[in-house]
Amino acid sequence: MERIKKLTRMIRIYLSYFKIKFLNEIQYKVAAIAGSCTQFVWAGMYIMLYTAFLKDGSASDFSVRQMTTYIWLQQAFFAFFNIWNIDKEIEEQCRLGDIATELVKPISLYSIWHAKSLAKKTAMVSLRALPILIVSMMPFLGQYQIMAPKSALSLVLSIIAMILSVLVMISFIMIMYGVILKTVTSNGIKTMFGLVMDFASGGLIPIPFMPEFIINILKFTPFYYMQNVTFNIYNGYISSAGETIKILILQVCWIILLTYIGKRIINKQIAKVVVQGG
Repeated sequence: MERIKKLTRMIRIYLSYFKIKFLNEIQYKVAAIAGSCTQFVWAGMYIMLYTAFLKDGSASDFSVRQMTTYIWLQQAFFAFFNIWNIDKEIEEQCRLGDIATELVKPISLYSIWHAKSLAKKTAMVSLRALPILIVSMMPFLGQYQIMAPKSALSLVLSIIAMILSVLVMISFIMIMYGVILKTVTSNGIKTMFGLVMDFASGGLIPIPFMPEFIINILKFTPFYYMQNVTFNIYNGYISSAGETIKILILQVCWIILLTYIGKRIINKQIAKVVVQGG
């Protein structure tokens, strides 16, 4: 009973941090409009580029409609899977020593940073995704229009995969925060983590365009189970029910593993933290 009360209190504190950060970030509507316009431009460029590859007939077994759906979803939910846009407040805490104020609070540093990171990304997506999705549904786009899900079940599975993908992504970012605690500046760490993740998760090149042997390697990494599986379940590229269930189970496994690693790294760094200044 005592454990349940403690867990309930921790969840309540986590949600409070999430709410505060979400309400703070959702105020930046002008930045959201500018971000949406940027995503429209990138979506157009990517669609034209990959359409040229697909017309050759040998680039991938992606159809044009599946590819365009992937791109529209990628741009609509870009903020969820963009590792470059992490919480500047957390970066500054690591650099300036403001982390000390977080350590005295009755909740783990990992939980505080997790709540803030998730809230920031959720706020950005809530402002940017809807305009992009509405435009992508317009009939005048023809074959470049976003596909409707094949069934209600595929929509539900893609939503579940999306939630799990975001949690895998946040767990990965938490590991990056733990590494940043050891450095004076985060630029090099962000660049290293960002380049690896952008390529391996399908952010730069959709994974179905990659050679088979690279895809098989990526299936053993958490990156394959981020944006790639979510969008490809929705567009029907991943259509097998058995494969989809397997993917969802592996996403949960990666969340557990990455969370464990992230907590170990952060707790180890906290034990060595020296706050300079006074």
